[in-house]
Amino acid sequence: MIATIKAEWRKNRFRPAFLVSSGFIAAITALLYAVTWYEATHAGSGDRSSVSLLTLYPDQFVNNVMGASFPFGAAMAIVLGALIAGSEYSWGTMKTTLTQRPGRLSMWAGRVVVFGAWMGIMTLILFVLGAAGSILVASFEGHAIVWRAALDIAKGIGAMWLILAVNGAIGLSLGVLVRHSAAAVGIGLIYVLAVELIAVRFIDNINSGAYKWIGDLFVGQNATALLQSFTSPAFGASVAPPIGAERRSWS
Repeated sequence: MIATIKAEWRKNRFRPAFLVSSGFIAAITALLYAVTWYEATHAGSGDRSSVSLLTLYPDQFVNNVMGASFPFGAAMAIVLGALIAGSEYSWGTMKTTLTQRPGRLSMWAGRVVVFGAWMGIMTLILFVLGAAGSILVASFEGHAIVWRAALDIAKGIGAMWLILAVNGAIGLSLGVLVRHSAAAVGIGLIYVLAVELIAVRFIDNINSGAYKWIGDLFVGQNATALLQSFTSPAFGASVAPPIGAERRSWS
């Protein structure tokens, strides 16, 4: 098992898909801070009352970076999962791997462990870039640098890793079922960006919401509810989560 994990890590650590996704996540975080700062400091860029500099300071960076995990981070996780699982079938290397050992279960266990580790790396990239951006904004604006409690930061890291890992698992499953990376990527993106939203809306409207509990089981609903639990008065009036805390599947 350990040997399988090491082999999967050596194979995937320099894979362009992982490196590009990490850079994309970092760029999204930097863009989020840059756009928010510009809108908050330039009256002519839009409704300034809806954007506050307080959201960019270090004590709010956990709440701020959570917005990058869904749907952008989730979509990237699905793409990575589909590429990791589907490309082996597209290249025809799956049979070679299985004939040379280890077995199918050991191979997939190692692959899942490495994939989960990379989702953790992407999560840390988000938080490190978010913390750096908040320090930069606070220093530029002359604001005191005060951090959130370590427990709150740990909760944020855990929540974001969970969202990325679950959506990545969807991509892995699609790659195995479709056995083609490009088709799995397309199906995964359509699902997370359109199909799930339409399905949840349809289910919620059946019989005046009698089957809303079914819609509450979807990944997107739980991800949204989990993200909305990371907020504060600095972000203005909060929106009620789509599902209650007592029914949140991941709580």
